Parts: sequence; structure tokens; C-alpha cells
Amino acid sequence: MVSIVIVSHSPDLAKGVHALAEQMTQGKVQIAVAAGVDDPENPIGTDAIAIMMAIEEVYSPEGVLVLVDMGSAILSTDMALELMGSEQTTNVHICAAPLIEGAMSASVAAAAGMSLEEVTNEAHNALLAKYQLLNQSAKLPNGIPTDVLPTPTDSEYETEVEWLVQNPHGIHARPASAIVGAISAFDAQIWLRCHDRRVSAKSINSIALLDVKQGDTLACIASGKEAQQALQAFQLLAHNHFNESIDEKIDVMNKQNSANTIHQFTDIIEDEHGCLRAIGISEGIAIAPIWHYRATMPKARDRSYLGYEQEWTLYTQASDAAQQELSQLADRTAHAGSKSESDIFTAHCAMLADPDLSNQIAQQLSNKINVENAWSSIIEQTAQAYKDVSSEYMQARAKDIYDIGRRVMRLLIGEAEQKTVLTEPVILAAVDLSPSDTAQLDPTMIKGIILEQGGSTSHSAILARALGIPAITGLNKLMSRSQEGSVAVINGCSGEVWLSPTSLQLESAQKELEKQQFQKEQAQAAMIEKAYTQDGISVDIFANLATLEDADQALNSGAEGVGLVRSEFLFMEREQAPSEQYQYEFYSQIANTFGNKQVIIRTLDIGGDKPLAYLQQGHEDNPFLGCRGLRLCLQNEELFKVQLNALLRARAKHPNLYVMFPMVSTPEELHQAKSLLSDCHNALQRDGISSAIPEIGIMIEVPAAVVNAKQLAKEVSFFSVGTNDLTQYVMAADRGNNAVSYLVSATQPAVLRMIELAVKAAHDAGIPIGICGEMAGDPKLTETLIGMGIDKLSMSPIRIAAVKQAVRATHHQQAKRKAKEVLNAETLPQILAML
Repeated sequence: MVSIVIVSHSPDLAKGVHALAEQMTQGKVQIAVAAGVDDPENPIGTDAIAIMMAIEEVYSPEGVLVLVDMGSAILSTDMALELMGSEQTTNVHICAAPLIEGAMSASVAAAAGMSLEEVTNEAHNALLAKYQLLNQSAKLPNGIPTDVLPTPTDSEYETEVEWLVQNPHGIHARPASAIVGAISAFDAQIWLRCHDRRVSAKSINSIALLDVKQGDTLACIASGKEAQQALQAFQLLAHNHFNESIDEKIDVMNKQNSANTIHQFTDIIEDEHGCLRAIGISEGIAIAPIWHYRATMPKARDRSYLGYEQEWTLYTQASDAAQQELSQLADRTAHAGSKSESDIFTAHCAMLADPDLSNQIAQQLSNKINVENAWSSIIEQTAQAYKDVSSEYMQARAKDIYDIGRRVMRLLIGEAEQKTVLTEPVILAAVDLSPSDTAQLDPTMIKGIILEQGGSTSHSAILARALGIPAITGLNKLMSRSQEGSVAVINGCSGEVWLSPTSLQLESAQKELEKQQFQKEQAQAAMIEKAYTQDGISVDIFANLATLEDADQALNSGAEGVGLVRSEFLFMEREQAPSEQYQYEFYSQIANTFGNKQVIIRTLDIGGDKPLAYLQQGHEDNPFLGCRGLRLCLQNEELFKVQLNALLRARAKHPNLYVMFPMVSTPEELHQAKSLLSDCHNALQRDGISSAIPEIGIMIEVPAAVVNAKQLAKEVSFFSVGTNDLTQYVMAADRGNNAVSYLVSATQPAVLRMIELAVKAAHDAGIPIGICGEMAGDPKLTETLIGMGIDKLSMSPIRIAAVKQAVRATHHQQAKRKAKEVLNAETLPQILAML
């Protein structure tokens, strides 16, 4: 990999550029700094010896690119190369590109594995994107108009593909995030073109601001070594509609009000009965007192500038913390069964990680503006850019920018996150709600939502529907015309609001609410019932869970057992490992909650990607291929024995408790784990402690387990396919890496064929096989999985009702034919079309 050396007269400037380049590449590129001279009174200058040492420090046979700030630095670098006097100097190139922009572009190019020549070209073209963001009257420093800017490298070899966008809301933040993730890793220059505008395909905000609507033609243009691979990745993603469904059911109320998506009403009609009519965005009836909610952007502190390095550190710390919070929100939302809703926060992460945003911050900081004021200014500019787009849907994304802005600003100034404490159920009234605000609402206390602004396509509306909270928007002057504490009635389907209902209106609304609750109870009753196919085949529908609270939700949702207890949640975010007694009580409580229904406890499944504070795991370059799951437990026997003891003791009192080992690859690993379990059982028996060996199963989540499935099936009582991990290992694609997200689908032909092999091995051995990955909870896949011979599906509790309905709509023989058709498909787009 090409290395970078930054030569500057100013140590502070060089450190800032270094920090920025490190942020852009996540430390993947070796970067050294040679800046200033060893003279406290006159530190500005360059030192040939220091430059020589910096080059030697990061020297790579693939090349070293030296970036300099001023002409005299070139002389010092030339002298350094003369002093080296070796063949190494042939692999060192001095670059005349602008220091900051050149270092950023060169670092990203080096991290992508480009050659020294290509890295140099990227550095020289660093200003191109900046000038293209300016208007047509902008001039280069020498007065040359932007329309004669140098073209990208290899532009004469550019190839392109076009796609007619079918996404209902065009290419907004989430599809833009998917595009960046799918193509950014390829060794190529990649652009997107629409409306005669061309932008970098590696900037999420630039893509989103192209204002690509449904029906527009979007061109992907690429040149360079891996141009064709990049175009293929784009095409695959496009065929999957950029990871969005274009067939999502839209509520009738949303269709009726599609013309009034985001603007607030200028004139709300009130009839003679005091009824106000706005836009219903989440169906249901709510009756409760009004509560005014006001969220504001924290104000920047009035303070002096601390210097570039300190200001940049403050920004990176706040940005990293915000990314972590957003990742947790995404995980929590996905864990609740709302995968598509969790993508909102994944897109927020992508927006925050946009290199254009970091560049803007760096520029402001270099102008000696403190980070809070810089951030406030950039957020306002970015949000305004979204507001200026003609698409109403894209205008609504300005709310997402403000949401991100508020989160980071809070972290910058050290303000604690706002916590809402309510003593009674209410109807929340607000000007608007951010996705973060909405996601943290408690449906037991927030009975309804009324907003002045927003619409059916806003992320707050999507989350309100996911939470099952009735909601209405477009009620102009709501905050001034409503009285906090007064009882109101809303109908989220019709968009009707009564801010001062009469006793008769309250009585009528109460009857309608009771009717809805009765219907919900009937649906709940059907959800509790066991699911059979139309020809009488039983399919077990189990739940995945991590906490005791999850267990209650799972039972109420109709779970017929637990297919996966994620025991690692007991071990995480602790100063020391959980005790044997603590684990024993936890496992016993969950088993007891489900009576005689099967409960499968997965042993500790953790690795280098999820470090434990009390366990010395060591650094791993690729933790997903490292010491994790059963491998980690077998190398940390004392930790593992504590868990096995707790499980053995719990099994003695709860015969419904089963144990499952994760990340099994070979029969030898399984034998070792079973032997350790037997040793623990014997030791407990010798100590007079009641214990019992449970039935044992394994996770099928690596290709080796599929290949060894025939041998492994002889040793266990059941298989459970972890399709999330199996997918990433089969496709050699990290499921957390946006750059290869287009490959990460459990419906990839290769993954489905792996599952087919595991099913055959299990059934040949006479043991059942289930699925506990995300695909188990997708009703579109239920028929196919039944047809493939899957005996059990385990999922997030919120998915159980829909999957049971899908089971009841399935005919077993038809499902077999459907599965055969799917397994014979050659490509992912073909399979998606069938489903």
C-alpha cells in the first residue's frame, strides 16, 4: 500500500492534516509528518533530516507520496532524497497538489489500494469536486472557467449504465447510502448523472441532492481498473431498487393526501362540531390530554478558538460518539423487529460519515472558527440545500439533517440527552418530531401524536407507524391553538382532530376505540394459535430474545418457544463477567416463563468485534475470521465453565432448556465443547450439586459447518441456521460494510443452496433444523423455507403474527414446487422477482 508523508512549515497545520487524513482512512494508510524546525523561538520551517526520517518511517515498496505546503518544502525534500542515496528514492514521489485536499484524496486512494501513479493523480485532481460544487460562474484561481476543468483520470475510457428509478421517493438518503456503500471500495472513478448534473458517487449528500425522482433516469459512470465491477455492483443494487421495496403498501389516507406531503396547512377547516381536519399518517384512535413537546438545537458555546488540532479532536470525539448512539438506535429498532425503520438511523450514520462533511468542518476550523459554530453553520447550510430541492420528499430530509445536527451539538457542548418522564398517558403535540425523538417514545404513555409539520413520508411518520402510535400532521398553529392538559381526540386514519371534544364526541370516540381494541384482541388470539399450512403441516414459530422483558413480549406475541437466547447480552457492558449464580437465575427465569415450551440458550457468542472489558482478546485484523463464538470460549475455559455450570444447574430444574453452540466449524470443536460440558456435569455431581446435561444443538453459520453437516448431525439433537453470519461467510462480505452491502442477502442463490445442503444432512440424520436469522421473520420467504424443509422459524416477537399468517396461507406441496423453482434460479434478481 502506498504511504503518505506530509511536509509543512507549520507543525500545527501538519498535525491537523494528518488527523483529517487518519479520520478519512480509519488508520489504514501509513502517514508520517515532517513539519517545523527544532527552534522554539522560530519553529516555522522544514528540515531535510526530519523529512528523510519520515520517509524511512513509512517506506513501502509500493511507493511513498510526499505532499508539501510551499515551494521551499520541495527543496528540503529534494535534499532529503539526496541524503537517502539509495534505490528507495525511485519509489518516492513529490506531489505539487494542494496540501489539505491533496492529502485527503491521496489517503483515500491509497487506502483503496491504488498504485503510486493513481494516488498521485487523485491528489492532483483533488480540487475538481470542489469546483464542480460551485456555480457555473465560478473561476479557477487563474481565471479559467469551471467548464474547462481537467477531466478525471481515464475519462476517455469511461463506461456507463442507466437505470430508470422506480423508488416511490426517488434516491433519498437511504438509497444514496446504499449506493455509496456498494461502489466506494472499487478501484475506479465513479460518478452519478441526472438532470444534466454529475456528482461523485462516493458522497451521500451529493447524491441525495441530485434530486433524483421516481421516473428519472440515473446514470452511473465509471473509469479505471475496476470500472466494470463497480457498474455491475451498481446494477445489482439498482435491480434491488437500492435496498428499498417499491411495492410497499401505502395507507389509503396517505394516497388521499399525497399532494400534501410535507407542507403545513395555511388554513385548517373547522366544522360546526369543532372537528379539525389534517393529514392522518398513522392509523388508530387516541383519547388523552395534550402535552406540548419542544425540542431545540442546543446553542453553541461562546468561547475562544482552541487551535485546529484541539477543535478537530472535539469534532471527531463528538462525531464518533454520535455514530455509536445512532448504531445503538439502529440495533435497538432492528431488534424490535423493525429492520426497515432501523435503516433510517443507518442512513443517519452514513450522512455523518460523509467525507464532504468532514472536509467542510476542516475548512471552517482552518479559518479559526470554533467547532460548535462551524458545525451549526454547516448543518444549517446542508439542511437548506435539502429544503431547496424541488422534491417534497427530499425537502423532508432536512429534518434528518437537523436531527443529526442536534445530536452532535449536544455532544460537543456536553449537554445530556433529553429524557422524557411522563406520569400519565398523553397525546404529544409538537411542531415536528425528529426520528430520534420518535424512536424513543414509549407507546404505553404516548397515545397519539399531532404535528404542525411533516407528512406520511417523514421518518417520524414511518417510526410512529412502526410503534403503532396514532398520528396526524399538517395542523397549522397547533401549539398556539391547543391547551396543554386539555383532553383531545384524534383519528389517525381520517386525520380528524377534536381539541375540545364534547361529552358526546368523547363517548363516540371511546366506543370506536373499544371496537378497535376488540379487533386487536381477536388478531392477538389468532396470533397465539399454532400455525398450520393449508394441508395441515405444523411449523414451529419461535422467538429470538435477549432479556427477561423480551420473554414476556414473545409469549404475548404467540411464540411457541425460544429458538435463540442471546446470552452474550449478559456479558456485555460490564466491568466483570457475570457470576454463575446470576447466569443460573437468568436462564431459570426464562425457562420458567415458557413452562414446558422449548427454550434454546446459545452459549457466549462474541469476538474481537465486540470486546469485553474483562477479557484480554487482543487485536485482530479481521475479527469476523478470528477468535469468536465457540472458538473464543474453548480458549477461555474458565469463563466458559462458569456458563456451562449455570446452564447445567438450570437444566436440572427446567427440562425445557436446551443448549446451542455457536460458530462450530469442525467435529473436533464440537467434541471438545461436549467433553467440557460433561466434565462440568461430573464436577457438579461430585460436589453434590444437582445438574443435568441438556440436549445439544449447533449453529450452522459457516460454510465448513455445512460441508461437515453430515458428521456434525450425528453428534447433536438439532441444527439452527444463523443466516446472518452464514450469508456474510458464504459471500465473503462483511454484513457491517456498506461497500459490499449489495452481496449481503440471505436470498443469494449460494446461501439458499447452503441451507438446502444443511436441511438434507439434518433430515438424513433424523434431527430437526430451524432458522434463527433475520430471514426467518420475513413473510415473503416463509413459503420457500417451508418448501425447503425447514422445521422451525425463530424471529423477533414483532414478526410472529405476520409469519404465522404466511404459514396459514401456504400449501405444503405448492411450497415444495416454489422452493425448487427458487433453488434453480441463477441470480439474486431472479429470486427477488419470484418472491
